[in-house]
Amino acid sequence: MRSDVLSRGGGWAIALIGAAVCPVVMQAQLPTWVIDSAARPVLKQLWASSTAARTERVACLAGRIAPDTVWITDAMPLAGSADSLGADSLGAGAEASLAECGPPRWIGTVHTHIRSTDDPEPVARFSPGDRAVMSTWATRWGRKGAFCILHSATAAHCEVYPAGTQARQVAPP
Repeated sequence: MRSDVLSRGGGWAIALIGAAVCPVVMQAQLPTWVIDSAARPVLKQLWASSTAARTERVACLAGRIAPDTVWITDAMPLAGSADSLGADSLGAGAEASLAECGPPRWIGTVHTHIRSTDDPEPVARFSPGDRAVMSTWATRWGRKGAFCILHSATAAHCEVYPAGTQARQVAPP
């Protein structure tokens, strides 16, 4: 499930049209993402510090994932998240986020996508490395997580990963 959110809270619906031999219309409801007022300034500061340093930053996300809505109630930046972990322009370090951003307090992570190249435009999609980290997070904690990429002070791309996973009890590592 995915959605672009931060400055708005609306959900999106996608209609998929079947093949001509089987003209069926299916509809999948993407979750609505609600960013509480307590989390917004933290996310905006994460973006501001990231753009000022021209390096990626990472934060843990608190909240709740329901079938039709994801609530982000808080965020906690990880100190030195990119600098100390050797992240490159599209690879915010994962070690701290995997170790510190787990349940029950945290439901996932957010990171900025800042290029350190000549291209000033941020990247508004998950990289293959991001997807590997999302998969590792879900495996480690035995549940789906909420993951976002900030690509401006007011815009983010967010997904629940993996979609349709049922939570299971996992002892902390």
